[in-house]
Amino acid sequence: MNKFIFRIFFLAICLLFSVNSAIAWDEVGHKLSTYIAWERMTPDVREKVIKILLDAPEDSDLNVHYDRFNTRSEAIKRRELFMFASIWSDVVRNRNFEIRHKNYNQGNWHYADIFWKQENGKAVILKDFPEESGVAIPKLYDFEKIMRDSSYKNEEKAIALAWFLHVGGDIHNPVHNASRVTELEPKGDQGGNLFTLQERTETQRRINLHGYWDGIIRRVKPRKNDACDIDYLAPIAKKMMKKYRYSKMQNRLKLGDYKAWNMEGFNFLNDTVYNDITRNQMPSKKYRKRAFKTAQEQLTLAGYRLGESLNQIFGKKMSETASIPKSECQVIRKVLYPVSKRRTPDQKLRHALLDICPPNKGMVARPMTTIMVDGEPVYYEYDVIKVFENEKDAKKYAKENNISDASY
Repeated sequence: MNKFIFRIFFLAICLLFSVNSAIAWDEVGHKLSTYIAWERMTPDVREKVIKILLDAPEDSDLNVHYDRFNTRSEAIKRRELFMFASIWSDVVRNRNFEIRHKNYNQGNWHYADIFWKQENGKAVILKDFPEESGVAIPKLYDFEKIMRDSSYKNEEKAIALAWFLHVGGDIHNPVHNASRVTELEPKGDQGGNLFTLQERTETQRRINLHGYWDGIIRRVKPRKNDACDIDYLAPIAKKMMKKYRYSKMQNRLKLGDYKAWNMEGFNFLNDTVYNDITRNQMPSKKYRKRAFKTAQEQLTLAGYRLGESLNQIFGKKMSETASIPKSECQVIRKVLYPVSKRRTPDQKLRHALLDICPPNKGMVARPMTTIMVDGEPVYYEYDVIKVFENEKDAKKYAKENNISDASY
């Protein structure tokens, strides 16, 4: 009997973290990106974030699923609270919980429409289009400001944090960034919501292009036997991180530049989302494969961006004079050489080995380079140790000498 009760209890916990949403990336997509974000976050930032979420307003139900007294490990409970925060903004859409819906639901925060049309196979942005757009991008700047500002209480930061995780994930879904204008949809197709792939009948549900992209991961990799998140999401997230390694994507982060994130999503629409697709027909196997690959990459990038953003917002602040271990004083960068106070005709961008811990630091005029420390750009002066003939030689030297910080 005790084993039976435990199994029922365990299933209930799993179900609590499996709220269904068909509005944005579905719960699978959002939880994958926040699983990856959690993996990128430092231990001290995780602690701060969990403390904030546990201080969420009682009427928000944001932390209602966190149970200190069940037998699951604290590490799992904290990670799942963080993952749940990413879908909370969809959960509060439920009108059956009237007060929560009234206080927290914000429909136009989930998207940022760029109105556009297709002309001669190209995407043309329609400036000053008269229809109303979503406010996802300005809200992301607002959420970051609230999280950084010490004058806000934790309960206010908790709501901003949950929205930041959700909206930051949303705009990595291409269909949340724009609305295509056609003769059939002169006011825009609402991010593909008006583009029908399958009509509703007595035996099948209606599927539109927006919904297809929201659930593409779940369509290709369905949850089996009601597996809870530990068993279902973790293997998918790990494969995505292995396929799209942080080291190869860190130069794309553009932390805090949410307008750039918006445009990146928009740029997928013409060639990826609306390419080889026909109304009232389910996508081909080729299209599904392409959509799945794009979604995997976008969700992984979203995870890296969200995790590193929180490291930057809540991590230990580093000054421009921050020091680093002596073992990490050598980096490879592409810099102007020969070094001089002013630009000279003989200077060229060259791959070079730099010493960012030079003697008499701050007392000699030197050029500066940027080093990422705890997710923040920090400026370091440098001396040039060695100049390479080409990128191949620089990469070979980095490999042979274990230079971990190399940018080409």
